[in-house]
Amino acid sequence: MLKRILRPMPLEEISIYGIDFRIKHTVRKNMKRIIMRVEQKNEILVSSAKVSKKRLVEFIQENRTWIVDQHINVKVDFEPGDFFYYLNEPYSVQHHKKAFCIKEKEVFIDPLRAKYQSDLFYKKSAKRYLPNRVEFWRLKMNLEFNSLSFRLAKKRWGSCNSKRNISLNPYMMKLSYEMIDYIIIHELSHLVHMNHSQAFYNHVAIFMPHYKKVEKEIKQLCLRII
Repeated sequence: MLKRILRPMPLEEISIYGIDFRIKHTVRKNMKRIIMRVEQKNEILVSSAKVSKKRLVEFIQENRTWIVDQHINVKVDFEPGDFFYYLNEPYSVQHHKKAFCIKEKEVFIDPLRAKYQSDLFYKKSAKRYLPNRVEFWRLKMNLEFNSLSFRLAKKRWGSCNSKRNISLNPYMMKLSYEMIDYIIIHELSHLVHMNHSQAFYNHVAIFMPHYKKVEKEIKQLCLRII
């Protein structure tokens, strides 16, 4: 059974060797030790049972060398001049300390909250656009499914299980409209064939005859954006 997650404590800040870090502490019932991760620049994730703020700071200071080493080795996703993709259009990344926004051919993002802001943008975009598109293809293909959900993932664009539940990856919003349609058709076709047999691809081809070309374009694009 999953451990019950209590309310996270507010974000705080701490300076280690002159580097400012945000602290995000999540309290989990019955944890016997403190677990710490550094997955983003300037952010420390801590999980533990309820402990005092004094003990939390002490633990972080005890591990300050490890924290800085992890911080240095973290890959930054959005450096100035990098490209942020939305609907297969590249937007030049610029840093600022405000809310995420897109203006003309630039995207403005807070470097300390870059992954959170970008993921939130893709989730909101997916929930606005994808349900209507899934419904369009469901009607065109004359199929029924049980539920539609969204889950961020690095290796799968979507899935369809034997219970007829479809899950789509919000990162699809990085792709072109045609590529998005292909993924939707692909997953809906699993309602007919729960495999990747020739019969499955024959079914896909009914609704997108040039699917192989689109598949290839997705794979090539993924080398740059994923």
